Amino acid sequence: MTRLLFALAGVVLLALTALALLWLAGQLLVGLGAFVVGVTAVLVRLLSFLIVAGGLGGLAYFIASAWRPAREVRR
Repeated sequence: MTRLLFALAGVVLLALTALALLWLAGQLLVGLGAFVVGVTAVLVRLLSFLIVAGGLGGLAYFIASAWRPAREVRR
């Protein structure tokens, strides 16, 4: 009878340990997910800034090169 109780206690302890490890893994994955979402938001904002800055820079370059008078050809 004692061996049966020890075996049941071992199974219960193993199940509780497995549940605790599963809970801990879930907490770590939630934290990792929040980190990934934050990094994604930063990268999306950086990409939108680079697109706007590149477009405005290209527009400024186009206007500056169109504004410049044509060079005279020397022979």
